[in-house]
Amino acid sequence: MMGFLKSKKFLVIGIVLFSLIGFIFYFFYGTPWDLISYKDKFETYLEERYHQDFVIDEISYDFLHGGTYHAYAFSETNPEVTFHVGQNSKSAEIDDAYHYELWRYQARNEVTPIIEKTFPDRLNHAVEVRDSLYPDATQKSEVPNYKNMVTLEIGIAKDHTKITENKEAELEKAFKLIEELNEKDLNMDHFSISYKSKTLQLSGTEMKSIKKHNDFRKMVKGL
Repeated sequence: MMGFLKSKKFLVIGIVLFSLIGFIFYFFYGTPWDLISYKDKFETYLEERYHQDFVIDEISYDFLHGGTYHAYAFSETNPEVTFHVGQNSKSAEIDDAYHYELWRYQARNEVTPIIEKTFPDRLNHAVEVRDSLYPDATQKSEVPNYKNMVTLEIGIAKDHTKITENKEAELEKAFKLIEELNEKDLNMDHFSISYKSKTLQLSGTEMKSIKKHNDFRKMVKGL
């Protein structure tokens, strides 16, 4: 009798543990068959849309937002660009961020080397895509070059530098960089260099209006 009760106790514990593990798996991954199914659906969706071969990576299940599946993917011809593909939490339709991430990659590849000529420390600056100039473009299969499609934001951090200690040299570096960026005819939204106690900030319109060093000095005279 004692052996039977002990076996029953272990059986109940086993069922509870199995159920708990099953719930945890479902919470993060959904059902195993849906996980496989959506991985195939995402791959088919991307390949039919962009006419390229894609690899689906890190697929997951979002229990809290409509029970939707999401993944990261990359093109076999351009594995450096990883982007989100998944179900919209409201409509459950599949969408992706390939356009945005490719534009971000293109912008960084072209603009980062320009910044590094004046500010070599890559950890202290960033190039980000800000707004799409033509939102409908993301609905097309072709992905045009970023220059004609998005605005950019460039931020440089020199938080340990007091601009008052070497103001002329710092302003000369900033002007030189702005000149080079303007030569690229970028669609700038915002440009900033943050120093220890002050920040140089320019809108895209202000940047484009800078033709000479004197134009720049008038804009930053309060710095």
